[in-house]
Amino acid sequence: MGGPGLEVAKFTFYVFMPIGFMVYFGGPGFYERYVADDVFQFNPPPKYKVPTEKGDIRRALEEFRAAREQRRQMRESTMNGVAAEDGGPGSRQ
Repeated sequence: MGGPGLEVAKFTFYVFMPIGFMVYFGGPGFYERYVADDVFQFNPPPKYKVPTEKGDIRRALEEFRAAREQRRQMRESTMNGVAAEDGGPGSRQ
């Protein structure tokens, strides 16, 4: 067999190898070099900050309602223009 020297070497390897991996891969240098850019690329920070104050919430709600109404009017005007070009849904040709 290998003797006590081999047993000490194996024990040292088994104990310090996982610790070494944790120190290397868990350190901030490794994170900044290999992980931080990928996290930012796949999970960008939100573009819209959710309001928390009561006045801000009401203002945001009014902006959303105005934008929705504007989109609805644009959609209706587009559909009316298409219907006028085609002669309308109930027109006979």
